[in-house]
Amino acid sequence: MAPPNTTHPSSKATTSEAALGRVIRRLRRARGLTIETLAFAAGMHPTYLSGIERGVRNPSWGKLTDLAEALDLPLERLAHEAEEEAIVARVAEAAGARLRAHLRARSVAPTRDREKSRLGA
Repeated sequence: MAPPNTTHPSSKATTSEAALGRVIRRLRRARGLTIETLAFAAGMHPTYLSGIERGVRNPSWGKLTDLAEALDLPLERLAHEAEEEAIVARVAEAAGARLRAHLRARSVAPTRDREKSRLGA
């Protein structure tokens, strides 16, 4: 049984799904489209498109093709931008993890050592 206050693993967005969603949202907004307008043009429900943008839906190849056509760009460009976004997200997460580890290591230094450095000993 899962511990309380945890989410089901399938409800979490993977880096790739989240990156794809961010790219679609950015492209939609850059074109001045609402979720409803883009969803209608791509032949899907706005709720489904919202889920894609939030990274909680994993669209089929057909749905991605429909979105690329509705956004008036080649599917290859959509895939390329999503991959670049995923790489940036992975690098940023790794850097954040290193920074958090560094800060944790500094915050647990023994009090005696901190007192010595403060007194110049």
